[in-house]
Amino acid sequence: MRVLFLISDTGGGHRAGALAVEAAMKTILPSCVTSIRDALVDAAPWPVNRSPAIYNWGMKHARWVWGGSFHLMNGPRRARFMADVNWPLMKRRMVDLITTENPDVVVSVHPLLTRSVVRAIRATGRRIPFSIVVTDLVTGHATWYEKDADLVTVPTEEARARAIACGCDPARVLVTGQPLHPDAGRAVGDRDAARRAFGWNEPVVLCVGGGDGMGDLGGRVRALARAKIPARLVVVCGRNETLRRELTAETFAIPVDVHGFVGNLPEMMAAADVLVTKGGPGSIMEGCLAGLPILIYDYLPGQEFGNIGLVREAGIGDYVPSASALPEAVLRWLNDPAARAAVSTKARRLATPDSATRIARAVLTTVQNTR
Repeated sequence: MRVLFLISDTGGGHRAGALAVEAAMKTILPSCVTSIRDALVDAAPWPVNRSPAIYNWGMKHARWVWGGSFHLMNGPRRARFMADVNWPLMKRRMVDLITTENPDVVVSVHPLLTRSVVRAIRATGRRIPFSIVVTDLVTGHATWYEKDADLVTVPTEEARARAIACGCDPARVLVTGQPLHPDAGRAVGDRDAARRAFGWNEPVVLCVGGGDGMGDLGGRVRALARAKIPARLVVVCGRNETLRRELTAETFAIPVDVHGFVGNLPEMMAAADVLVTKGGPGSIMEGCLAGLPILIYDYLPGQEFGNIGLVREAGIGDYVPSASALPEAVLRWLNDPAARAAVSTKARRLATPDSATRIARAVLTTVQNTR
């Protein structure tokens, strides 16, 4: 069994989702051979093949452009039109990529790799099943929802309704939960024991900026430290090396542990008491799995906007965009253990610990059904 995952590193969530499903798939079928390709870099024309760099620059300096373009093209017909305009420019390279990989199933974990991939598969002359793993919780872009996919897995009922509204066959849309790495579920356990494993002796506020360390994470950390909240701040800067160096060089009035990109974020979640995060779906759902109250300090316009409502409506946290207001919001949770315990139950109801396994089994079923 050869499985081809198509992603692009525009943000960290697409690769993380692919890695989660890949790990689950190899547990189910150890003999399978998997490949993860950044198809925008490998198959799209210039300047789209520079998407990761353009995306990172845009998120830091021109979010209003991203937000505007997101809404401008966010409709089923407009999404198909955009894909069809770009198709002649990427046809040869996309077909070559799929032909070279020679997969038994193709899995897209990126919204711009849906309609064009369906057309490329048809151009190979083979009947290769095609699955889409949606990683946006609520307000996903219409480009995610390709009606000719064999399977569309979505994280929430809201995302399923969106897929159907965009023309997907309800029988092919499956609610599986956000794709979380199997290790995330295994990491959840006794919070005090998890803290002892890290050598942390006090309450912990985990501050996360996503895989790329976006948003003014540094400003939030400094505000919490100035307020001298009675906790240890554990800061994960992701790939934002500049921020990691800046915070490491500073002296704070409370304990502050600064990290770059980490491979043990689920274990850190399991040891924390409060999560302060950008509104990315992966961080939010990992926080839910760990039963944490969630304070969102920033979000990407468009696909992450709905995540704020999801957290608020579930009663598991809030949106706190002001750095000056963040210490008070954190203290409310730290000073109320009973409220944290109640939120823990609510948050865990939103998470699906075996989500990646559900997705992997569904993908493999599409292969069986086409043989």
